[in-house]
Amino acid sequence: MDDPITPNEANNFLCREMRLFDDITWNDLLEAPTQIGFLLIALCTEGEVEFSINNRKHSMRVGDLFISFGDQILEESNVSNNFHAKAVLMSRSFAQNCIVGLNHMWPYLLYLMEHPVMHTTQEEQDWLLDCYQLIRRRLSKQPGRYMREATVSLVRAFYFEICDLLEVRVKPDQSGAQNRAYAIFDQFIRLASAHFKQERSVEWYSSEMCLTPKHLSEVVKQVSGKTAGQWITTLVIIEIKSLLRNTTLSIKEVAQEMNFPNQSFLGKYFKNIEGVSPSDFRKLS
Repeated sequence: MDDPITPNEANNFLCREMRLFDDITWNDLLEAPTQIGFLLIALCTEGEVEFSINNRKHSMRVGDLFISFGDQILEESNVSNNFHAKAVLMSRSFAQNCIVGLNHMWPYLLYLMEHPVMHTTQEEQDWLLDCYQLIRRRLSKQPGRYMREATVSLVRAFYFEICDLLEVRVKPDQSGAQNRAYAIFDQFIRLASAHFKQERSVEWYSSEMCLTPKHLSEVVKQVSGKTAGQWITTLVIIEIKSLLRNTTLSIKEVAQEMNFPNQSFLGKYFKNIEGVSPSDFRKLS
């Protein structure tokens, strides 16, 4: 397996969040935890493999795109000796943070759970490889202040290319219940994106949407894999990190911007989730 992007080519934060492999074998993939806790996108360039995810059998051949996300159990059943693929691996938090507010992706998530492998045409493969190379070249450049933001933008473009592939493959869902779930999730994400600085309780959002907190969280988790409370926390942490990394605001001013009672409350909230204090995070960024 080729070496992934190294810390010398990208900052340590991105190395923990995303890795690109120009040539990866099936055995290499199986060396990762059986419980896939990250987003995996792999394009088969040679050979073939038969495998199962959560006891469902699938196969992958040259030109097939494999997408797996969430806690899915991956098991090999049969693989050719010459299997190779290009792959992008992302942590769950980085993948989900990249697509916050991108409601274009949500109608396809359940489809991908059922159909993780799709065959692509040569033209589609060329487009995907172009996106892959753009991300790799960006990570290979000397790290800059806005490297993470630039990378997130390129990853979002990559997502949109995948959405285009799915658009022509996914049949319109006739399930009113599923459409309702997507509508609830979309409304929640829009509300949360607009109010997360002021409102951090699930109860507030459920009240605004005329739902019970339990029902809101169950629907949001069904669609996205995260509860409503986890999404609110994600949005808050992303914003705090952005303020710490990209502004000269003091910790006290960040607390005021995020409507925390005081700097101490912000510090405890941030450290409880990230494991480091806001000031230490700023030093490490």
